Amino acid sequence: MLLFITIALLVFITQSLFSSWWLLALDAFVGAVLLGRSAGGAFLAGFFGAGLVWGGYAFFLNQRNEGLLLGRIAELFNLPTWGIFAITLGIAALVGGLAAWSGYSFRALWWKKPD
Repeated sequence: MLLFITIALLVFITQSLFSSWWLLALDAFVGAVLLGRSAGGAFLAGFFGAGLVWGGYAFFLNQRNEGLLLGRIAELFNLPTWGIFAITLGIAALVGGLAAWSGYSFRALWWKKPD
């Protein structure tokens, strides 16, 4: 739970300041290196932490422009607007989960558990 909150806060802060999509991967990686306890737990924390924040940010931006951009992109791909939103959310969550898993693996590689 602490890892989930840490990743979500890191993603929120860096997205608020810099707004670069790839920073969510760096945040999840760093959070899992510092606080990861298991590979599966790190993946789930990164998946839901990054996905929740990125989904909220996408929803906020969509509401700010009254859904115009999302509607036009959905029309371009011949998909419903919720489909484009779901794809965006899924990609962000997957990137966050895989980055957190990589962070945990990096931690496990360099910091062995004492016997």
